[in-house]
Amino acid sequence: MLAKDARAWAASITRYRQVVTRNLIVSQRQSFPDAVFAVPLDPPDISSLRLLEADAVGDTAHTLYFGKVDLGGEPGQIPESVLMLKFFNENGTWRFDSSKVLKLLGQADLIAQLKGSGPMDFLNYPEFTPPGKAPAVPALCEVPENVAGCTLQSFGYEARMRINGFDYPIMQDHAEKLFVIGGLKNGANDVSLIVKPTELPESETRLLQLDFFVLTGKSGKPPVRVFHYETKDGAVTSPLKLPVVITPDVLDKGR
Repeated sequence: MLAKDARAWAASITRYRQVVTRNLIVSQRQSFPDAVFAVPLDPPDISSLRLLEADAVGDTAHTLYFGKVDLGGEPGQIPESVLMLKFFNENGTWRFDSSKVLKLLGQADLIAQLKGSGPMDFLNYPEFTPPGKAPAVPALCEVPENVAGCTLQSFGYEARMRINGFDYPIMQDHAEKLFVIGGLKNGANDVSLIVKPTELPESETRLLQLDFFVLTGKSGKPPVRVFHYETKDGAVTSPLKLPVVITPDVLDKGR
């Protein structure tokens, strides 16, 4: 990454991560692989971190480190965190896939446990166990006709979204902004949600809301909202097919 060596990067990274990264870059009409090396953060130096665990299950593995994970911030403001490095075995070779920083702000008891010499029970939690099977490599997306993003809110539901053949992570009791892989096509787009209502405390309100936005590409003009859907129905039909149609009129007026 520091040397901006595209060949070395491709030789070290899993095929899954290469395609996911390439699709995200192309979906924003940026240049691949040049944009890979435009990341403003520095790769963390693990030499000063404490190795907590190295674990492998099937074709997946991870290493966990604890300490001040330096991603290029101010030295005096770097919090103590857990760094997870994920790996997949591809054709007999272990390759790096991705990293995840778990911040520990406000978790004094956990920090004390990590600094001690006793057993670390949290390592037995499912999120700290390699899944055993790597995800399938997605298809390569095309350069989008319309660069687009969406906001999905899923509270009181488990929702899995699919847009024009590309799947997105399951959302439950969470809201997130996402780039649309491959963007939105002119005309009809194939958008569906597999929805499952979940238990919800009486004091909370159920909400499933999806908004799509298209970038205008014009200086000073904000993205145009081209689609809006929401429901609070606990018996919503699934799979839910959504009519996301892009026309010049929709792009001009929004919704």
